Amino acid sequence: MKLKLNITFHEFCIAQFAIVTVVIALDLFAFLFTKSTGHDSVLGFLRLLNVDVEPSIPTYVSVVNLLLASMLIFIIYGHEKTNKRKDAGYWLFLSILFLYLSVDESAKIHENFSNIHRYLVHKELVSPILNTNQWLPYGAFFVFVVSIILFPFVMKLPTDTRRYFLIAGCVFVTGAVGLEYLSALMGDALPESRKHTGRMVQLLFEEGFEMYGVGIFNCALYREILRRKISVVIGDRQD
Repeated sequence: MKLKLNITFHEFCIAQFAIVTVVIALDLFAFLFTKSTGHDSVLGFLRLLNVDVEPSIPTYVSVVNLLLASMLIFIIYGHEKTNKRKDAGYWLFLSILFLYLSVDESAKIHENFSNIHRYLVHKELVSPILNTNQWLPYGAFFVFVVSIILFPFVMKLPTDTRRYFLIAGCVFVTGAVGLEYLSALMGDALPESRKHTGRMVQLLFEEGFEMYGVGIFNCALYREILRRKISVVIGDRQD
């Protein structure tokens, strides 16, 4: 049996943004419910809507969407490789990168760099920078290195594709690094409790920017698949 995916670009984009919007709206509802009633558990169900805990529905959606991005990129890579395009290697690099981001979203690998930073500070090899989220400088450096690697590739993309990729990247990095860094600099100004309105707004913006950034990127990727007229068929292979 074969299943051919026949989803229009409009339908795909609606699904992407609808899912993210519902997740953010549910978390906002959970916060407002806790704020008004004082109950922050309700048999554990409210915790499942929290964008700042693992495991939760928002985390699951982020993991799946990042994995979807990796798969869409790999489909484009296969097409580019088959047609012997010079930039096929960049698509493979992007696919691996988003596979890593998907794993990291669940396993929180990046947070181990906070332990590395504390060790380096203890050995007096580096100076303490932040009281919390010490992984951020390393994350910013990671973004810088990836940007340098991908710059030639991005500049060769069609103008509209490049614009969508850059918008998606800026939105995602703003949430993943920018707003996190701002939060860390503020230190104790915002308490960790989700019951604090300022803390909740910060979390919604951080996670919202990340999730919408990936959504924009996935739409751009699906647009590229349709532009190349790539048919995605799930089923038995015929030799």
